[in-house]
Amino acid sequence: MISVLYGGLALVQAALAVRLARSGLWIPFAVAAGVAYDSAVVGAGRLIGEGPGLQALSTGRFIAHAVLTPLLIVHAAALVRRGLTAPAWGLAGALIVLDTVSLADLRLEPRWWSGTLRHVSADPPGPPIAALVTTVILLAAGVTLWVRRRTPWLCLGAAALLATAGAAVTVPVLGNAGEAVLIAAIAATGDRDGRRGPGR
Repeated sequence: MISVLYGGLALVQAALAVRLARSGLWIPFAVAAGVAYDSAVVGAGRLIGEGPGLQALSTGRFIAHAVLTPLLIVHAAALVRRGLTAPAWGLAGALIVLDTVSLADLRLEPRWWSGTLRHVSADPPGPPIAALVTTVILLAAGVTLWVRRRTPWLCLGAAALLATAGAAVTVPVLGNAGEAVLIAAIAATGDRDGRRGPGR
């Protein structure tokens, strides 16, 4: 049942990725495609089974999160003020390097949860600094957009992701659901403020 839920989340996230691409919002599109990939791999894990195939696909999940997630900082900066995009690229780049370096020591192990099979880090490096920094910046940008333009979606989406991130430690699917909510919020914000987003 949970595997089907992951599959459904993957389809929703993929559909949102298509919508973002059509809007010319390429950074959120790339992130949406990455989280759709993540959900799809976890959803299909029990069908693929333990072995090098699932391990390789799971390594791709970690790489996608490390490389793509911090790029949302650039998108948030562009929505708030164009002049912030240069330092946003610098911060995003530093976080990408931080996460990518940590992948050098990545060792995966299979783990079953509620009928799903996925590979997780056998030696978690600690709190996901890059993801937390990105989420906090998205939340701050969301508050700014809500106050300035009465556009609440980014703020609500980032708050939902922050809330589900903690719960995902014990209920992993909530993390993927929170990502879907955030991507939907970015798409909704882009519909109104898209001319300020990257690629417009």
